[in-house]
Amino acid sequence: MDRRLYLGEDWAGDDECREVTGVPDETGFATKPQLAGDMLAAAHAAGIRNAWVAADEVYGGSALRRRIRTLGYGYAIAVPASHRVTTPGGGKEKVTALLQRVPTRAWMR
Repeated sequence: MDRRLYLGEDWAGDDECREVTGVPDETGFATKPQLAGDMLAAAHAAGIRNAWVAADEVYGGSALRRRIRTLGYGYAIAVPASHRVTTPGGGKEKVTALLQRVPTRAWMR
């Protein structure tokens, strides 16, 4: 549905490389989650409505999740194993610790 040119920070700041490869001046550095959020916002503004968004852990930061919720989408986004979540009891635990508590019989293929 959409695409954006991802430039690493080094490329974004290298005027000679940008000129040789034809990268427009208005294209600057943005993280992959920022680009994803921009594409989702553009799709939403164009009237495209999805029920949910899926992404790998590169996109699992809180800023993109907030932006997705603001647009009214649901999401299933992977997070790093080190990610901590707030439990119903108010504590914070790594997602890997919570997964270890799930009984084997609860998993389905």
